[in-house]
Amino acid sequence: MSCIMLSQNGVVDGAMHYSSGGGTSSPPKDSSNGHVVSNDNPKRPKSLGVKTTNGFALKNSEEIEDGSLPCSPELQSDSEIDESGGSAGNEVLENDTRQLIGLFFRDFTGLSKPLWNESRELGTMKRVVENVLSKHRYAYNGMINKLSLDDREDDASFVSAVATSLFADGTTNWGRIASLVAFGAVVCQYLKEKNRENCVELVAQEISTYLLSDQRDWLVKNNGWDGFVEFFREADPESTVRNTLMAFAGVAGIGATLALLIR
Repeated sequence: MSCIMLSQNGVVDGAMHYSSGGGTSSPPKDSSNGHVVSNDNPKRPKSLGVKTTNGFALKNSEEIEDGSLPCSPELQSDSEIDESGGSAGNEVLENDTRQLIGLFFRDFTGLSKPLWNESRELGTMKRVVENVLSKHRYAYNGMINKLSLDDREDDASFVSAVATSLFADGTTNWGRIASLVAFGAVVCQYLKEKNRENCVELVAQEISTYLLSDQRDWLVKNNGWDGFVEFFREADPESTVRNTLMAFAGVAGIGATLALLIR
């Protein structure tokens, strides 16, 4: 895509909090829509900590008062690790990520009617992405033009290629994740206007799968989507978006990545 400048650290940060369901008098409710869910579902852990390859588990990061990225979480010994909580935490992160990204794209494109009691995570995602697009819509539209989506039929694999290139320098933060979601939103809107609504779900799957594979450890360290909410409670994404857009410009218009995306 054309030469668009972005800041090097991207745009967004936050995470999801869950209350543990106690007692058996009534079934738990889904925090995002208030619906009753089955007691057969795995209990949500108090944190998303998982056991890493070195035998340590990651603790939740503290809230950052100055709006900067969260500090690296401390490590705890094996004796502090809750094995069942780690497994449940992975499942919670998986479900929350796919539901959040999918519902956001459906709402953004008008394929679903927004809920009056939407979750904090979804509300924050809408606010942040709308803020990014209000300032950089032309930049994102330029990226769409470079990708020649009309020639791709129902193949959304290019989204993962863009995501991989965006994070290729090893830097991950909520700003870059928000910029990736904003990119996906613009792609979904374009496809929907071309009467290719079925591709909206494909784009959501590509982004969710990328985040849950390549960025899973980072998401866990930064308290999942609860961390996203906390980060953007006060942080202005503008400072991190500019460098991210520059990264996208490189993805769409320079060297080997250009050859990969625009054949």
